[in-house]
Amino acid sequence: MMAKTLGILGGMGPLASLAFLRTIYECNHAGAVEQAYPDILLHSMSSVPDRTRSLLGNAENALAEALIKNLRTLNASGVSKIVICCFTSHALIYRLPAEIAAKIVSLVDLTGQELIAGQERCLLLASLGSYQKEVFNSTADARKATEYMVVPDDKDKTIIHGLIYEYLKPGKDLAPVYTIVKGLLAKYGVSAFIAGCTEFHLLSRYIHDNANRICDISCVDPLVTIARRLDFILSMPGATREKTEGEAWFGTPLSLAAQSDR
Repeated sequence: MMAKTLGILGGMGPLASLAFLRTIYECNHAGAVEQAYPDILLHSMSSVPDRTRSLLGNAENALAEALIKNLRTLNASGVSKIVICCFTSHALIYRLPAEIAAKIVSLVDLTGQELIAGQERCLLLASLGSYQKEVFNSTADARKATEYMVVPDDKDKTIIHGLIYEYLKPGKDLAPVYTIVKGLLAKYGVSAFIAGCTEFHLLSRYIHDNANRICDISCVDPLVTIARRLDFILSMPGATREKTEGEAWFGTPLSLAAQSDR
């Protein structure tokens, strides 16, 4: 049987999708035989317009066109599933052609399912575009998990957005980001966060890599979940129903909570 390939639309930002690729391979060690590792196609397009500026600046059409163009290229390569490595872009998935939408793995749905499985209140760390477009209230699975999502106030939303652009996207030292996030968790009375912007995957990796000294913070990171359960995700069927304009649904209905980690 031919191996199935995961497609990743990355570059939004580049360091986040690169870290995601690394996480996939770290979670799927195949020993000395390189042919046994999973097939991944990363289409890293950092030229895609800034998602928050586009969504909040009445430039959605240009952003949607860029996403569709790059997703068509990725889909034409024969990938089985596609991860759009940017939460903010999920605001426009309802505009995708059906044949592409059917292959999308929803980071938003997966976040909701992980929250329901864990039943722990977590602070939502996201971009201003995701907050204002209510990306985490755009799907049925996400809405079921709202009681576990702690949404910060407007001032803290701006602080969190600043972390993305001032520290994470440029690849700066993650220690200050950890310190600020830890302070925000204390403020909201929680001990876990949602990596609701893929740049925060860098922080979840930082916490994992420093587990010997960081043991008081945890996170819900759907990129880690995908990496750990890659075989299951690649084996799932796509959607068959039609989408309607304005309906933010995704092609692959995930039900990973009951699946065991690799």
